[in-house]
Amino acid sequence: MKKLLILSLLFLSGIVNSKTIPLEDFTKPSEFTNVSISPDGKKLAGVMELDGMDKVTIIDLKNMKPLSAKTFGENRRVGNLTWANDDTILMSVNKRVGNLDRKGKWDGIYAMRFDGKKSKALFVGGSATKGSNTFGVSIIDGLINDKNHIMIREFKRGGAHVFKYNMKSERKTMMSEPADKYSGAPFLNKKNQPIVATSFNPITRNTFVYYKRGDAKNWQKLNLAGNNTDVTFNFGGNSKDPNEVYILSNHDAPTVGVFKLNLNTGTLKKIYRNDLVDITAPIQNPQKETIGFILMPGYPEILWVNKKDPISIAYKGLKQAFPNSYVFINNYTRDNNQMVFRVSSDINPGEFYILDLTKNKIKPLINSRSWINMKEMSSMKPITITARDGVELHGYLTLPKGKEAKNLPLVVNPHGGPHGPRDQWGYNPEIQLMANRGYAVVQINFRGSGGYGVDFQKSGHMKWGREMQDDVTDATLWAIDQGIADKERVCLYGGSYGGYATLQGLVREPDLYKCGIGYVGVYDLKKMRTCGDIASKGGYGRKFLNRVIGKDDAELKANSPAYNTDKIKAKVFLAHGEDDVRVPMCQLNSLVKSLKTSGVDYEVMVRDEGHGYQDPQNKIDFYSRLISFLDENIGH
Repeated sequence: MKKLLILSLLFLSGIVNSKTIPLEDFTKPSEFTNVSISPDGKKLAGVMELDGMDKVTIIDLKNMKPLSAKTFGENRRVGNLTWANDDTILMSVNKRVGNLDRKGKWDGIYAMRFDGKKSKALFVGGSATKGSNTFGVSIIDGLINDKNHIMIREFKRGGAHVFKYNMKSERKTMMSEPADKYSGAPFLNKKNQPIVATSFNPITRNTFVYYKRGDAKNWQKLNLAGNNTDVTFNFGGNSKDPNEVYILSNHDAPTVGVFKLNLNTGTLKKIYRNDLVDITAPIQNPQKETIGFILMPGYPEILWVNKKDPISIAYKGLKQAFPNSYVFINNYTRDNNQMVFRVSSDINPGEFYILDLTKNKIKPLINSRSWINMKEMSSMKPITITARDGVELHGYLTLPKGKEAKNLPLVVNPHGGPHGPRDQWGYNPEIQLMANRGYAVVQINFRGSGGYGVDFQKSGHMKWGREMQDDVTDATLWAIDQGIADKERVCLYGGSYGGYATLQGLVREPDLYKCGIGYVGVYDLKKMRTCGDIASKGGYGRKFLNRVIGKDDAELKANSPAYNTDKIKAKVFLAHGEDDVRVPMCQLNSLVKSLKTSGVDYEVMVRDEGHGYQDPQNKIDFYSRLISFLDENIGH
């Protein structure tokens, strides 16, 4: 089986000669990251990436000219776009300090008219009502047929509430109280009535599901988890039958599967489960009914739960029109005649289109990165390897375009997180940059990664620097054994936890790697318990760290690169941000002090940045040095 995989990779790598693409083509931000069509189908709202912030632009679909634009300040990033009516777009804004900061802090909900004349903050700074105990608000529905009202969730101490909010009078009407004091915001049926809520007790770590018919007053409690403290419940959307909804859960198996919950009886029926990976997001039709679900065992796949729905049929047609691509539906017009969707792949950063459902015609809109030529990009192929203890691991291999998969210089790129995130198939600018410069790249979803079920994720707890690190090593050895990589030209590069895995790899395997690049990485597990935003989260943060890295000082030091630099033989390049709150400078300082003492050959780049560089020149400086560092140590 492995031989067949390698032969197919050799064939698919092609023999087309590649050219050196300007580095800036990979570092500059996307033109558009998200778009949404107005209910009347006349306007388009788009999120554009700027340097350290996002800009929302409204475009006239008739001539594709901008009507207005708005930014929200430094480090402010726009999340969801929701039209409230034909003229007003709603935006959720978060504050993110750093390119790798994926958590962020809720900043507010803003409303903006298409012409830019009336723009205001509906909720700002974590409080919807001055002096309240509200710490966050999210939009449930823009109610496009109601010009003045929207549906919102308020996250309060004591549970989440659902309100109908009048944007003119700024008054709100409660539609649902919390199911219990730990419950999240209720999910709504097609009539915008609360029907499902989930609750997580942070003290006992127990999870419950609450449900009710839309017209019922009291919540019914469903305890599917029992005493299991690692159960996930998510709302999977409404079904065609108003008495049934979809639930995503792993209460009966390690991976998250799809279930139907009967709101009359409280019975749960399993629809589908993939034994390898979790089911993720639902696909919905204009009637807000779920028609399918997305999963990614290697390439993206769709589980259809309503194959006869017109959108399901249209989606399958789009997959034929855009083979080897992922199609994502953004939104629909009020009359359900037009649909905006995004097409992307491993070589396509993203293109937005409109589908006229009445004429079955596709019209191109805008590209995410119009300067990228897909024919010049390198393909990302799923791989499967077996770790030294028999655990099956999955990941991706990207080969330089036009190069035979034989004796190539290799970069092993462990992802950040590490618990929750995973590497996925899709366009990745830094992977493409390294491939364009002649490097094969291996990304492995080591144990502890998300997306492969709760047991796989938990198998990384208390295994930092040990079995988790062995998985990275085994992926490296796999590439060497298959003849893909030249064993004398292998380097590690990773950011955040990936930076930890990079330096720990140099410690554990001093003769395997010629160099290591640590980017905003964790290097001192002992300091991680006292320095950084996880440690600053009080009891919750401490409990999390107790579960994943432990609190024994001797073990923390044994598994920390900063206390074991005397074992490092490879050259080291480190980059960090002075304003990083996720992984503060204490981590870099601890490692650098130790590297000096041990006489390791290292260099450091520090910029006035957060958790990952955002400034254009800083990104160019970092990736320029990254490439030259690779060239010096394992280059051709």
